[in-house]
Amino acid sequence: MIKYKLKKFEYATRLLFVNSLTFVNKSPIIVEYPKSGGTWLAQLIAGSLDIPFPRNTYPKLVKSVYHSHYLPKFLIKENKNIIWLLRDGRDIMVSSYFHHLIWNDKNRKDKKLVDYYRGKLNFDDFDDIKTNLPVYIDFLFKNTPSKMTFFNHPGNWGDYNKAWLNFYRTRKNIYLVRYEDLLEDTYKEIEKLNREFLGVQINEKSDLEKIIKKYSFENQTKRKRGNENTTSFLRKGIVGDWKNYFNEDAKSIFKKHHGEILIELGYEKDLNW
Repeated sequence: MIKYKLKKFEYATRLLFVNSLTFVNKSPIIVEYPKSGGTWLAQLIAGSLDIPFPRNTYPKLVKSVYHSHYLPKFLIKENKNIIWLLRDGRDIMVSSYFHHLIWNDKNRKDKKLVDYYRGKLNFDDFDDIKTNLPVYIDFLFKNTPSKMTFFNHPGNWGDYNKAWLNFYRTRKNIYLVRYEDLLEDTYKEIEKLNREFLGVQINEKSDLEKIIKKYSFENQTKRKRGNENTTSFLRKGIVGDWKNYFNEDAKSIFKKHHGEILIELGYEKDLNW
């Protein structure tokens, strides 16, 4: 119980911080739906700017990079440097399934997450992903856990990104990064982000290249992208993995819930996929 209360206090402190002191020191804040690559992007930005990235810990008073799953509510949307990270929702479904229902090196440290989703879904065989995925997708779009269970639950992928899309269209303090573009040309995306949005010119290309190499999937996992390790938080690191797991039922359920926002976000031209 004490550990639980301390965790909630930490979440509340972080929320208070990004609603106050970040306005003073103009800390960049990344907003993303979980499993969109936010930790990686935060590492790249912090490294390129040579500022801290206080990951899963209390905020710092100095300018830092913050990674969050916050919705554009309260004063969050007034931060000066908001970076919205977007990823194809179908890949999110697969990545989330592994993180919620398959044990890995990160979720084993805090079993509450897996215990919750396994308890709610109770599949006969959690490793039978193709069979289970339609039910899981439907649950993920409909389920809203209490704040006592997950203090900062962001809602579902479609509603979360639609909220940020509506905000993005009318404001200049938010910059969009697509996970797919970041994966395709990391240097180009980080250099552009720094120059066009954060007002920082990258003078030494080699310095940024070293940062990119340091935080690359290959360097952090000692595996090539696409070489899967289901027991690792950094499982596969590719685009389009959903095609390996979605059956027709999974496609139908995703389209029913948020097929239109997938089109609106530019991932498909119509529902014929």
